[in-house]
Amino acid sequence: MELSKTIGMVAVVLAVLLAAGYAVGEDGAAGASKQTMQMKVEEREAQRRAALEEQQRRKDAFERACNKPLKSSMDFDLCRTAYKRLEPTK
Repeated sequence: MELSKTIGMVAVVLAVLLAAGYAVGEDGAAGASKQTMQMKVEEREAQRRAALEEQQRRKDAFERACNKPLKSSMDFDLCRTAYKRLEPTK
């Protein structure tokens, strides 16, 4: 009878250790996953901001080149080049 109690107690201890290991492992993985997702969101937001700044810079260059009277073919070419750059990047 003593042997069965010992085996039962060992089984209970192993079950508790296994459950605790799963609980700690899931929390650690979930925390790292959330941090990784947050980093991805921040990176995507930084890329979006950079793209908006680039588009605004191109728009300003277009306005500088094309808002003045076009007197020569060179002025027209500069305006055309600025317009082509104004199209959104993909």
